Amino acid sequence: MFKKFIQNPYSLLLLAVYVVALYVLLNKAIVPFVMNVVNSETFSGDPSQSGQVSEVHDNRTAMALLQCNRFVKDKFDEDVNLTFANSGYSSWDIGYGRFIIKSHVDVTEPSEPTVRKNFVCEIKHSGGDLDDQENWDLKGLAMHDVSMAAAPAAE
Repeated sequence: MFKKFIQNPYSLLLLAVYVVALYVLLNKAIVPFVMNVVNSETFSGDPSQSGQVSEVHDNRTAMALLQCNRFVKDKFDEDVNLTFANSGYSSWDIGYGRFIIKSHVDVTEPSEPTVRKNFVCEIKHSGGDLDDQENWDLKGLAMHDVSMAAAPAAE
């Protein structure tokens, strides 16, 4: 019955070679790659800095908002007037020094009407002084225009 499954005399040898090759591939390539990904910055951090599910407003998220505002300001020319929201923003501490900020800025370009731009910023504090922009990394920034209600016409 065993000979019925083995059509080629080298089948068992090939099977053994394939098993050994898969074992070597697993231990020399796949496992080290997975360990590098798991040990990367994305999955590391101080457990005491773990995030929260709900929206948070504290001094760290306030500094994250300030840094996001600075990154947004860097996207515009010097002659553009920017008015950032001091209230009405949303902020989340997602853990390990990472924050998501959702806010808006009113943009007034010379001889143009004011345009409100909503933005969402993902930012990471890499350690050190919270006020130093060099200690913050911008991970993502998305902005889009929002139509503002026109002021009522004077009669």
